Amino acid sequence: MKKFLKPHTAYTEMRDAFFEELFQIASHDHDVILLHADQGAYAFQKFYSSLPKQIINVGVAEQNMISVAAGLALSGKKVFVHAISTFLTLRCYEQIKVDLSIMNLPVIIAGIGPGFTYGADGPTHHSNQDIAIMRAIPHMRILNATDFFNLAVFPHFAYSKPQLTYIRFEKGNFPDLYSSRMDSIPDGLVMLKPGKKSCLITTGTITHKAIDIANYLKDKRGLDMAVIDIYQLKPLNEKLLKKLIKPFEVVFTLEEHLSYGGLGTIVADFLVDHSIKIDFLRIGLPDGHCFIYGDRNYMHKHIGIASNHVIRKIDRFLKSR
Repeated sequence: MKKFLKPHTAYTEMRDAFFEELFQIASHDHDVILLHADQGAYAFQKFYSSLPKQIINVGVAEQNMISVAAGLALSGKKVFVHAISTFLTLRCYEQIKVDLSIMNLPVIIAGIGPGFTYGADGPTHHSNQDIAIMRAIPHMRILNATDFFNLAVFPHFAYSKPQLTYIRFEKGNFPDLYSSRMDSIPDGLVMLKPGKKSCLITTGTITHKAIDIANYLKDKRGLDMAVIDIYQLKPLNEKLLKKLIKPFEVVFTLEEHLSYGGLGTIVADFLVDHSIKIDFLRIGLPDGHCFIYGDRNYMHKHIGIASNHVIRKIDRFLKSR
């Protein structure tokens, strides 16, 4: 695992970080196969030119892709599958359960576009339920990328520790949070910002917003709020999380996912299971489909999780204690 901890190059696109690293793995192990549902990424051209027998475009047929992955895995191949996350999870749910989970096959499911990545394409493309449904599948490991540094490690991590795995990641690029924390990737979570009394737990690229909110609260309100990023949502590193939240009186969760079933529910379950009595508020998406169209910031503003909305919710909760 140690030799994989540093990305090979400085990436400027999340997709490149994942697939360039996967190409490095596939170049050294010809049993590694990439299936994709008519998706695009720059590194795919490297596969087609250098490793043509290790990449297959199955077309817009995600359910069939999962079944093909199962067959390849049963024949000894190490399979990665890729598509837009909402189609790769919701559309393929039965195939993932029956073809992969029941047979306990270590296929890696790499979904792009969680949350409102495809906000302008409407509710058919919003991926706001995927954590909830995927964590309900036995044997499933869930990894959620924060920046290209930890995303670049995920294919190596999944390859070196074979298990049925769902990896969710964004398009584009996000500020560096993990280049100095690469050794922490196997831990599954990390405190990115220390604090006192209150803690904001988050996951994925909304972590960047969480840090901005925590910095604002410290500068403008004198509230020194810690930020914890959980990038392995299942299995949860309960021992480490218990240690990290022990000093705090209040815990918040923030996610670009339905406020139930995802991170908020994971943390709520954890608190109950360990009989941890602490003030707790989860902040996420409301129970409903979103028929607003626009980029992520526009969507956050109109659905109620823009930074100013989150700050107001935190303020109200703290005042009500």
